[in-house]
Amino acid sequence: MTVNPFHEMRKGLPPTHSKNIEKGIDIEGHLLVLKELAGETANTTKAHSIILQHVLPTTVEYIDRVNSVYPVDLIIAICYSADPKTVDLLKSKKYSVYIPKDIDEMLNDVWRLVAEKLKAESHPIVVQEVGGYFAEWTHELGAYKTFRGCVEDTANGLWRYQAAASKKPLAVPVISMADTALKHVEDALIGDACVYSLEKVMRSQMASILEGVRCGVVGWGHIGKSAAAAFAGRHAIVSIYDINPVVDMLAYAQGYFPMPLAQLLAEVDIVMGCSGRRSIRTADIDDLRNGIILCSASSKNIEFDLDGFGRLCDIEEVAAGRPGRCAIQKYRVKKNGRWFYVLDYGTPIDFLDMPLQGAILDCTCSELFVCMRELASKEHKPGIISLTDDLQITVAKKWLPTHSEVFSTSASCNDKAFYFPESWYWQ
Repeated sequence: MTVNPFHEMRKGLPPTHSKNIEKGIDIEGHLLVLKELAGETANTTKAHSIILQHVLPTTVEYIDRVNSVYPVDLIIAICYSADPKTVDLLKSKKYSVYIPKDIDEMLNDVWRLVAEKLKAESHPIVVQEVGGYFAEWTHELGAYKTFRGCVEDTANGLWRYQAAASKKPLAVPVISMADTALKHVEDALIGDACVYSLEKVMRSQMASILEGVRCGVVGWGHIGKSAAAAFAGRHAIVSIYDINPVVDMLAYAQGYFPMPLAQLLAEVDIVMGCSGRRSIRTADIDDLRNGIILCSASSKNIEFDLDGFGRLCDIEEVAAGRPGRCAIQKYRVKKNGRWFYVLDYGTPIDFLDMPLQGAILDCTCSELFVCMRELASKEHKPGIISLTDDLQITVAKKWLPTHSEVFSTSASCNDKAFYFPESWYWQ
């Protein structure tokens, strides 16, 4: 009789997840999978790290865990999402934190801070960033032998690296997790987080609710789909627009009403930009319905041409931004007196309420960590590298028993999921 080796593999294995956690919701929201990954990782190359991130209260534990393995030489806070109290807390922990003054500085100058560290230190350095801010400077950074490469989190960042690579081959390895299955778990919740924050603003600052309101989603990708579903779940009237006609057809098949962009802008009360690119240009300004509200699910100054709008409009501060309150600006078009509103200066609306927390934040942070570990521990050729399936599976196998009670019992510890992909061959 032929013995299936994969069947034999599971016999006699110790139950690695035999303890039933029975904890329900982790009300403290700790990054338990990241803690486990960091605890089992040896920094054999003595690599350090530099982190360019949204500095929010939920970022602190992530930075501490990374620092426990790959000492953090510098934190560069994204200028529009640097929570002052969190910055002070990180500084009190003796981290070096730098806050650029604006997006232009981030795109054109912060690479010099990394170069200074590379020049001053002899240890290898890995960069983890959000947004592709080093995309145009890989040749400058690649000139240092100790630079191991970049980990990039977002679709915006991946597109910037791809655009840079189309002009000149990248000089460093860039691991992107923007289009991975695990990243799509996060994306599927970001749209809902954006709608949640928008609804809070409407209720607390606009004396309004979403029920019955005409809402338009521009860009029906992973985040756009989540936003459209969240609007529909709150009984809003949802229309979508995507530049890809096939995507418009898919939206139609799922019960959403696709419209030409000009018609959507003329008819809806609220537009949420979810494209990750320029949703609304100055050329679209005459199509905007009078009093329409614009909010973004993407990076600042991406979805809406606010600089262009500023040249064509007078801007009034209707509500100043402060903790617990959203900035609201009223743009009045000079040539005809029509107006529209922009929420939170066009920054991601979900940052008003710390969009990712708990189990999903643990997934994202763990994925970032395994990408950093991959760069720190191995030599890679320059260019864009997609996160491989095996590394995603490593995270998922730890995440399931940690955050899903049914996968943490002694009865489930030998489930095929924990031996994937070999479990395809079980008999």
